[in-house]
Amino acid sequence: MESFEAPTTIVDDIDVLKPDPQTYRPTELPEREDELSELHMALRPVTMGGTPHNCLIYGPTGQGKTVGVELKTRQLEVWATENEVDLTTVHVRCKGCDSSYHVLRQLVKDIREVRRGPGEDKPTGYQRKTLVEKVLEELEKIGGTIILVLDEIDAIGDDDYVLYELSRVDIDNVRLGLVGITNDLQFRSNLDADVRSSLGQREIHFSPYTAGDLKNILARRTVEALHDTYFDGDKELYRNLNSDVLTNDTIPLTAALSAQDTGDARQAIRLLRYACDIALEEDAEQIGEDHVRAAKSRIETQATKQGILSETVQRKAALTAVTEAVAEEQAPAGTTDLYRRYCRICEQIGLEKNSQNTFREKLNDLTHSNLLVKNRHGRGRGKGMTNTYDLSIGLDLAVEGLEEDETWSYDEITEEIREKIE
Repeated sequence: MESFEAPTTIVDDIDVLKPDPQTYRPTELPEREDELSELHMALRPVTMGGTPHNCLIYGPTGQGKTVGVELKTRQLEVWATENEVDLTTVHVRCKGCDSSYHVLRQLVKDIREVRRGPGEDKPTGYQRKTLVEKVLEELEKIGGTIILVLDEIDAIGDDDYVLYELSRVDIDNVRLGLVGITNDLQFRSNLDADVRSSLGQREIHFSPYTAGDLKNILARRTVEALHDTYFDGDKELYRNLNSDVLTNDTIPLTAALSAQDTGDARQAIRLLRYACDIALEEDAEQIGEDHVRAAKSRIETQATKQGILSETVQRKAALTAVTEAVAEEQAPAGTTDLYRRYCRICEQIGLEKNSQNTFREKLNDLTHSNLLVKNRHGRGRGKGMTNTYDLSIGLDLAVEGLEEDETWSYDEITEEIREKIE
């Protein structure tokens, strides 16, 4: 068994390379100066004794939306304390709240915890209208200026009842400002016209980070996370970075790979963290390009396996049929051949088989999940078209993903497939 040892000279504070904002939260976002300036203007009326503007902040995941809102609201809270202004910020995480009803329950809980401290339960057994009344009661008890941040509000889909009610709030001793944060660029267009007009008094778009942005973000993280890594100059930019534990191409490659994919800062940080872990495994003195590429491969492998595990049993059986055909070098294979294999597999694992039409739908579902690739071929003049299917992932990876499934026993089948591969 491997024993634990003291850390190597590479790492100083490994938690800084965690993408989870609950573990490490930056104190500034220089790449978002323009967006934060817009948010500043939306909140500025508070400093003049007025009500903050409602605003909708949208953009892909990992673009600094939540962190940016927290930085600006905390800055405003400091000003309010210094100037004896009654200001309260309530940050509500709506992830998992798939309806206005669930958001309202979360709202009541979170607002009560602002007044009373942690440990409040979500109210149960109430109608939506009653929950709205409870929210208003809690807001009135707090009083003053209240900024209500609804993070990942797109979880409610097109059920915008909670937004409609909150946008119409009129409480004598409360100045309420709403800040909605969403990863869904289409969320605004799905809202009722009145809600859209009220919530979108200010709209702020966080576009994907560029490779240059990501290089600077990663540079700041590595200065805090790694030994012998520092900025040579006043500006905390990648071009001023010096490091004895990073090769020259490590950060540029990490940034480029992430920018090409989604421009997600969390993804870039996760990739660099994984590369660091691999370097530590090897007792390497530097984190290099090979570690970044190995990290990317491992992350993609894990994601693909998780994708296979999350599929339904019927889709896994269909995937097994295609995997078997690939192992026998019979792919791309047509639907008829694959259905024959699928029926035999269902008998082996005790699964009720679907009709051929339904089986074809499962193959198409797997194509949309990027586990299979579909091609259309002509059967000959006047004979129409036919579809063939093949794996879009490696054969070994498909087998490994199926082997990890515990819902049904694929052991006998995957053993047979491995024998064919060997």
